[in-house]
Amino acid sequence: MGKIVYTLKRKGDTDELHLFRAKPTEDNKCIPEKESICKKMDKSESTENIFTCYSEEDARIKCAKIGRQVCGTCISHLYETY
Repeated sequence: MGKIVYTLKRKGDTDELHLFRAKPTEDNKCIPEKESICKKMDKSESTENIFTCYSEEDARIKCAKIGRQVCGTCISHLYETY
């Protein structure tokens, strides 16, 4: 499996922030999955990218700094153990 990075998007109608898994491209961009990790947001509902192409560790740190505005279900997946 290829490297997974994360994108944080703002949902237009609620202002909630949701995490999307994404795959990096060769031109240093990334392509997010269609649905957020929690499945409560489609990428078409996004009004803003808060960050893109962050590693798991960087996403944890940034989401912790942002606080409660970030979906708790999405964040919990950054702390899963396999």
